Amino acid sequence: MKDNKRIMKEYPLISGILVTIVFSLVLSINLILRLGDVLNDAGFPEIFILVIDFSVRFLSGAICVTLIIPLILYFSLSKKILKVYVKDDIRIRQNVSISRSSLVGVLSALCFFVICIIMALFLGVLSLDFSLILSYPTEGFAGWFIFIYALIPALWEEMTFRGVVLNTVLGKYSEKIAILVSSLLFGLFHFTNLLFEPLELVFFYFIMSTLYGMAWGYSVVKCGNVIPGIVAHYLIDAFGLPFISIQSAEQAIVGTFFMSISFLYPLVTILLLYYVFSFRNKTRG
Repeated sequence: MKDNKRIMKEYPLISGILVTIVFSLVLSINLILRLGDVLNDAGFPEIFILVIDFSVRFLSGAICVTLIIPLILYFSLSKKILKVYVKDDIRIRQNVSISRSSLVGVLSALCFFVICIIMALFLGVLSLDFSLILSYPTEGFAGWFIFIYALIPALWEEMTFRGVVLNTVLGKYSEKIAILVSSLLFGLFHFTNLLFEPLELVFFYFIMSTLYGMAWGYSVVKCGNVIPGIVAHYLIDAFGLPFISIQSAEQAIVGTFFMSISFLYPLVTILLLYYVFSFRNKTRG
């Protein structure tokens, strides 16, 4: 176990890549097995398929984060090791209190919403059609299920990339490098969407996820825990649809909208949080 811990500390980039690969495979098990298609061909109702799909993905993420990843990092699942893993690798601490860390996550999400509204107004395609949420993920189905689905990336992706991967790299490199590496691996994780999306769209997801990961990684480093990443990720995934009517807008405008917020959101968020924490440190000093 000591040799394995030494290797992980000396080669954090390798361990980060390994964690990303394993997490990608485990969380995509339902897509690899085409579980939805199998259940659909068997004649099961849509809500049953969605519940099963969510359950498999949620449990896969939970097993990966709480059992498989610590086993990879430490070759052990003892209580002592798991306590170290939760404290140091997932980094659930209180350098900034949970309530204030949650507010940082809300502030980050509000930056996203405000930027979306401004850009949609600028492009002349502002919708604010909240029925878009209620039509997700499939036409005619109660869209409230998105509020349940959003728990999967908010919890397991954040604990993996803003938790384990970021902190593993942070053990040897600077905060900037750790944020950059964890964000790039987070972006590469989204190439699993090739299982059901075209390459050009997946490449855009890679860019967007990498940039968003920088904003979330910065907030996590500043707060010393993964709470702001979890909160921001959840709110954006759950409420991020009703700003532009994709069906009625021209494809070029839609592309401009999403590409612009992909760059503006992390830039504005990082700058805002920088000044917030700078002001906080000055007042405390």
